[in-house]
Amino acid sequence: MGAAERRLWSSVLRQDVASSVLDQLGNPAFRGVVITGPLGVGKTTLARAVESALAGDTHIIKLHGTSRGTASPFGQVAFLAAKLEPETLGRPEAAVHGMAGLIRADAAGRPVLVILDDLPAIDGMSIALLMHLLLSGTAKILVLARSTSDLPEDFLWLLKDRVLASVELDAFTREEVATLLHGVLHNRVSAAAVTTLHASSSGNPLVLHAIVTEQRRTGNLQLRNDVWTISGPIVLESDKVLGELVRARLDSHDPEATAAMEYLALTRRIPLFVLIRLVDPEVLVRLEESGLMVVTGEEGRWASLREPYMAEVIRGWLQLSQRQRMHRQLSRVLGELDTPLTTEEVLNFAALSLDCQLGLAPETALAAAAAALGRSDPVFALRCLERFGPADGNWVTAMQHRAAAMLQQGDPAGAVAVLEKVSPAKLEGLPLGAVGSYWLDFALAELSAGRPERVAQVLAAARTSVQGNQGTSGGADSAQEAVLQVLEVAELAERSHRGEFSAIVDRLEARWRNGLTTGVRLDCGSLLVLAYALTGRELDALGLAAEVRELALQTGVQQRLNDRCREGLFAALLFTGQWRTCIRLLTNAMDERPATMPYSGAMVELGLGLAYTYAGRGDLAIGSLLAGKAQLESHAERMFSRLAHQALAFAYAQVDDAREATAFLSASPVDGPDADWLVTSMAEFCGHMARRWLGDPKAKERLLESAALDLAAGRFTTASISLFGATVHGSDEELQRLEEVSARRQGPMAELNQTVARGSLAKDPRILLEAAAQASELELDAVESRCAVLAVDFARDARDTLSARAAQHRLDRLVRALPVLPLVPRTEGPELTEREREVAKLAAKGMSNREVAAALDVSVRTVEGHLYQIFTKLGITSRAEIEPTLHVRPVPGTPTAGPPSLGTPSLPHAFPLPAALSSPAPTALVRTRRPGTGTAAW
Repeated sequence: MGAAERRLWSSVLRQDVASSVLDQLGNPAFRGVVITGPLGVGKTTLARAVESALAGDTHIIKLHGTSRGTASPFGQVAFLAAKLEPETLGRPEAAVHGMAGLIRADAAGRPVLVILDDLPAIDGMSIALLMHLLLSGTAKILVLARSTSDLPEDFLWLLKDRVLASVELDAFTREEVATLLHGVLHNRVSAAAVTTLHASSSGNPLVLHAIVTEQRRTGNLQLRNDVWTISGPIVLESDKVLGELVRARLDSHDPEATAAMEYLALTRRIPLFVLIRLVDPEVLVRLEESGLMVVTGEEGRWASLREPYMAEVIRGWLQLSQRQRMHRQLSRVLGELDTPLTTEEVLNFAALSLDCQLGLAPETALAAAAAALGRSDPVFALRCLERFGPADGNWVTAMQHRAAAMLQQGDPAGAVAVLEKVSPAKLEGLPLGAVGSYWLDFALAELSAGRPERVAQVLAAARTSVQGNQGTSGGADSAQEAVLQVLEVAELAERSHRGEFSAIVDRLEARWRNGLTTGVRLDCGSLLVLAYALTGRELDALGLAAEVRELALQTGVQQRLNDRCREGLFAALLFTGQWRTCIRLLTNAMDERPATMPYSGAMVELGLGLAYTYAGRGDLAIGSLLAGKAQLESHAERMFSRLAHQALAFAYAQVDDAREATAFLSASPVDGPDADWLVTSMAEFCGHMARRWLGDPKAKERLLESAALDLAAGRFTTASISLFGATVHGSDEELQRLEEVSARRQGPMAELNQTVARGSLAKDPRILLEAAAQASELELDAVESRCAVLAVDFARDARDTLSARAAQHRLDRLVRALPVLPLVPRTEGPELTEREREVAKLAAKGMSNREVAAALDVSVRTVEGHLYQIFTKLGITSRAEIEPTLHVRPVPGTPTAGPPSLGTPSLPHAFPLPAALSSPAPTALVRTRRPGTGTAAW
């Protein structure tokens, strides 16, 4: 990596800091600035930026400290000392004044800046010279140090007395890393890649650059469809720059501290009470104080290196024999404790054993694999299962874990193939519970592969297998009932996959309350969350999701159908208008579990994009949807490809990009695996709305057809949303149906739908203004604009000037907030006569009635009459409001489009179409050109 390239990576986002440092150096109150921050964070690069800004006008002297002290007087300024006579050097005071004179001569009247880099060590005489330069006003100083503890005592006093300013250079945040990566990679970067790279580099720009370079070299970071995506976990095979950084950190520590860091690197995370038995506690205290080690968890239970890259690099340095020796020492300590290992300890011990090329006991391997799957780490789960063969007693369980790992990697067909390797003979003799567990996994894998029609075959084979194994379990009746409930879960999951939610709610509720096993209760509860969300019980879904999560945490039982629970939670939040909460939860998921992003990042980004699209924020949705689409393609996930394409079409339609919207509609797959009903439904809704925006006259009928199908199946949530989209210029019958269906839903979006329906039926602007306020509370700007447009038209038709004015003010604000305002009011309001416009212009200038009358050569009473008409027509009450109201009113003669082509940023499925109309009023869409955009917008 060249020096210029390194400077680019660490300086892209530091311009504001450089400006602040320059301001402080120019401030007469300060004699200099101290910049602190960890190695590689960009201190030297920042100093170069400051130097470049001052070059020519300032005489700059660059000095370097050393990592260890030096006994040589004036060691840091030897180039100046060499210019003095020997006898002068023998007298310290004379030497200081002599060197100060040399500096002034070289400066030739220019200001002087001394840049002191790479502390901590600097000899006492060099410090004396620097203090003389500062206190005499000869020079200012820019000091670079890793922490203030590295500063000489004299500089600490100057800091304390505020003679020196202080700037702490922090590592980059995730948002700053995203900006940096976009700037240097020149393409979109998926949020999953940003999160993974930020976590692995700890936000250190130099480390980030080294990791990005390595991941590009190995192909782990790839450009797919103009989006940078990450395919797997970060592995640092060898990197010279990172190695140099780590060695520089280790050089300042004694062998005992280095040995402690080797333990921390090898184990990744280690219980503190175990580490204390291996390393002197005083050494650990020093490591924590220096910021190299961090202690986390309840009561400080776990110790690890603060920066992940250090652990990766140090672990790569350790020879196999050294690793195995450390493994034996750790095993001895664990054996002496004689306490059962926690899940976290099992994971870490398994990772340590595999790194040391030591085998795992089958029970440990299975436990570690299960724990890894619970943390969405399929790669490590597969590592733990590598040595299992058909002859091993737990081989069937190992195959189930292997299939689960492949599902997490986005390979459902591979998961089915793994489970198919288990022959009926392998199931003979297993406990009934194990047999039922296998068949449930098999059925769920078939659903994930988009083959629900094969579930019936799986269940038939399962019942045959269960009957053949009845004699192997004690308490045969209860065991058989329990396994039959497990198989029932597979049947219910298949019906949920097909969208038959209303038909299975009662059975799901019964099993959630009274299932024989916790696993059955959790699985049915997860399916029930999704069913509630789509049958009009969104708030019930939110409450149940919390109950299911609490039961899982209390019992520690794995949720096989946790994805369905999360899907239902997402749908319930989105469909009740809580799109901001969806964004927060998905963003938190990335921050809290960055290691899982290579596998779950595609779905997280797709979820983010859908949330923004449903909220009418197409401009924010496009980046996430493109990133999600690219990652889905890299994992061969065809089931969600159609949804990604249709959502992108809708998002582009929202920002008035008809070409891209049409392109994604055309490229959307028309066949493929039989996707989950909700995925299919959302894709269809986005497609219908995109086409409606683009003017397809058939789009409305498709929405009505979807609503009818949903109503027949008891899916009131999605029926309500489709009706909302279809009732732009809808009939009274359609609006009444919207109100009736929305009344069978829960949450603020249901209330908003009903309010819009009532206001449109009654043509009441006050009710529609109430709906606009409800939309505003949910931050649905496009929906608010829809309500405001209707309110304007109805108010003007009724000559309700107060309501017209309130609605117009809302629209004036929304014009600035929305990328495109898709609708404008049909009516322009009463037009002012030519004479009334003359009076209005003069009154707006502050002229009195008498002055206006004189200017127009009319009577004062005539002016008063004109002003009354002006105030009435404009819906205002004072002269101060005349001028702004005249400026914001629609321009007469704006051309209207033919048949309205609904194009409002809207919320698929649960969110009402933002800014689309849902009223029979003849509000027309007009093509307008917003100032400065240069594009036509519906």
